[in-house]
Amino acid sequence: MTRDPIRLAFAFLGSMVLMLMFAYGISSDVEDLRFAAFDQDRTPESRAYLANFEGSPYFIELPPVASLDQLETRMAAGEVTLALEIPSGFGRAVTTGEPTRVAAWIDGANTLRAATIEGYVQGAHATFLGDRATAAGLSGAAGPVVEIEPRYRYNPSFESIYSMAPSVPAILLMLFPAILMAVSIAREREIGTITNFYVTPTSKLEFLLGKQLPYVAVGFVNWLILTAMAVLLFGVPLTGSASALALGALTYVFAATGFGLIVAVFTRSQVAAVFATMILAMLPTVQFSGLNQPVSTLEGAARVMGQLWPTNYFMQMSVGAFNKGLGFGALGTNILLIAAFVPVFVGTAALLLQKQER
Repeated sequence: MTRDPIRLAFAFLGSMVLMLMFAYGISSDVEDLRFAAFDQDRTPESRAYLANFEGSPYFIELPPVASLDQLETRMAAGEVTLALEIPSGFGRAVTTGEPTRVAAWIDGANTLRAATIEGYVQGAHATFLGDRATAAGLSGAAGPVVEIEPRYRYNPSFESIYSMAPSVPAILLMLFPAILMAVSIAREREIGTITNFYVTPTSKLEFLLGKQLPYVAVGFVNWLILTAMAVLLFGVPLTGSASALALGALTYVFAATGFGLIVAVFTRSQVAAVFATMILAMLPTVQFSGLNQPVSTLEGAARVMGQLWPTNYFMQMSVGAFNKGLGFGALGTNILLIAAFVPVFVGTAALLLQKQER
């Protein structure tokens, strides 16, 4: 491994680059929304209604719309994400208490984003109604009997970075160590040095562990680098037990490299090793590990796959240690569950590895 600087650079720099891409690129935050107003009333009441959007940190005001055709054209071109159409007579209706309507045109190309924008619009609309009721001395009559105020327990600001920064290392520590491990043994076959294993009394388990340990060390150093990036670069504090998370990371890297050993048993070239490891590890690591939704909410085969994959348990550890302040008592069970994968993976690779070339 030390004779291959390209592989070492890939091991460390590759994970750092992907950490930056994932943490900054994968975000559910809906901010800086471009909106334009189609105000056909132009009264103090209509301007007060639009002020709820203009003063919001979630919206960026663009020049107003002059007609419905222009509204549709600008929205189709992607220039605006939200357009507010206020009809003529809006101010008089608000003042006299007559029924009136405001149309909110939302770009629904991205349905999740559109649903969030709809929530913002409803909130701004409710704020306007509440302010009008308060000004008229009807705040008590206009308010609901019960008010529901959601509060996010472990992420009060509801920012994606607090979820992504602890989750990305769980993904990268499965992919990179497993790929490097599989490529290492595949390279032995390509250049013929695996003959040394065939002609010596070295046991299969000794050979596999000897190949695995250096990459376990590389993977653990990778975890240290990614954790430092999460804390120092992304500003996500590690509030839980660092020692428990470190032990979990070390065990998790053992499991990841053990999976790479299984793939290496079946592949005969480095290219095949890379593709096989990526394909076999990517789906359960990304889709069934709790990144998008908790494994406990999955059903059927998806839930079984998530429970039989170590990334699920380490991702729970990482997010819990960073955001929930969990210690050894809460993380110990996950460490044991991850540790159970190590003998299964390594033992399976030892059983399938042939002591001589067929």
